[in-house]
Amino acid sequence: MADEDDVIEEETEVAGSRRESETTISPETEKPLAPPKYEVRPGLGEKFQAQNVRDIILSTMQEQLMGRQYRTDQAPRWAKAIANAVRQRVQELDMKRYKIVVQTTILEMKGAGIKCGQRCIWDPETDDYIDDLFKNDTLFCYTIVYGIYMY
Repeated sequence: MADEDDVIEEETEVAGSRRESETTISPETEKPLAPPKYEVRPGLGEKFQAQNVRDIILSTMQEQLMGRQYRTDQAPRWAKAIANAVRQRVQELDMKRYKIVVQTTILEMKGAGIKCGQRCIWDPETDDYIDDLFKNDTLFCYTIVYGIYMY
């Protein structure tokens, strides 16, 4: 009988030490969680900055194309360089949660007209676009930047 009492006391001591260790761990893991944030609209000062983006577009096109003559073999490289530079500079404006899409088109000026159309499905309260063009005697460059708010 004495042996059984010793075993019961040891089990109680082990169980008691487990409970103590559980109580010391649980307060650390049971921190209250902050309520989740569901941002479906940009804040007051966080909307797409159209005028700043327009300035970036115009200055980038002028830096890249000023004094150049249209060359068929170089135009795709120039368009890619302008689009990448504009996208990088627009991302530096730090418009949170905006996906920036840039499209640049360079055409030769030959006197013919051109018509372009774009169609997008988006939220007019949060999403926006801005465009600008650059012309000289031999080329026409059109750049458009879309700012799409990511919900």
